[in-house]
This record gives sequence, structure tokens and C-alpha cells, in this order.
Amino acid sequence: MAVNASAEDQSHKAHRSRKSGPNAKKKSTNDKGKKKEEVSENDRKRNPKAFAFNSSVKAKRLQSRAVEKEQRRLHIPIIDRCYGEPAPYVIVVQGPPQVGKSLLIKSLVKHYTKHNLPDVGGPITIVSGSLYWFLLLIDIFH
Repeated sequence: MAVNASAEDQSHKAHRSRKSGPNAKKKSTNDKGKKKEEVSENDRKRNPKAFAFNSSVKAKRLQSRAVEKEQRRLHIPIIDRCYGEPAPYVIVVQGPPQVGKSLLIKSLVKHYTKHNLPDVGGPITIVSGSLYWFLLLIDIFH
């Protein structure tokens, strides 16, 4: 019971506002935003040069940038202007003898074409669908 009685008699400190850290920065940016809103329409009428653009070129550039950002926001699809077939992915398998280069190429061919490759020799072109072409090159150190 004595603990409750002493808690009621205790006076608490007043709230101390933040002076540093992320919350204080948020608070200061909020205050700055409120100050910017305080510019009234009457101030703009009394001093029109203060609220005008300094450069017409800069104003035009800012306006065109705003239009471009709006167009980008609309997610207009990009037209594929590539003619012909895409270039193949070139894969070079290089290394000393007996390290598994042929095994790697055989497994890649089996994965993409579902066919077994009995022996590996020279460049191999794999066409997997209409989008993916692979050109496998093997090189052995002597």
C-alpha cells in the first residue's frame, strides 16, 4: 500500500520536446511545410515579381519535365523496334583437360533441348524457343 501512496505524491516532469534525431527532423520539416503554406494569394498580388520565374528557359524545361513524368506514369508500353532475330548468348567454356567442360556442355544441351549429345566438338548452337539462342564454345588448354 505504501508504494501506491508514494506514486500519487510524486510529481512528474513536464514533456521535453526533441531537439535532435529523426523525430526532431520530421518535426522541423513539418514546421517548414506549414510556413510555406502561409504565403497567401494577397502576397502574390502585391508583389508579382517575387513569385515569377527568373528564366523562361528554365520554366519551359520544368514544364516539359513535368509532362514527361506524367507520360512515364501512365505506363505507355514500349514498342519493340528490333528487326530480325536477336543475337545469341555466347557461352565460352574454357579450362584444362579433365575438369568437366564436356559434362557441363552435355548437361546444358540436355536441359534446353531434352536430347543427349554423344560427343562435344566445335561450336554448338542451341535454339530454345523463339527468344533464346545459345552459342556454346569449348576451348581446352594444351
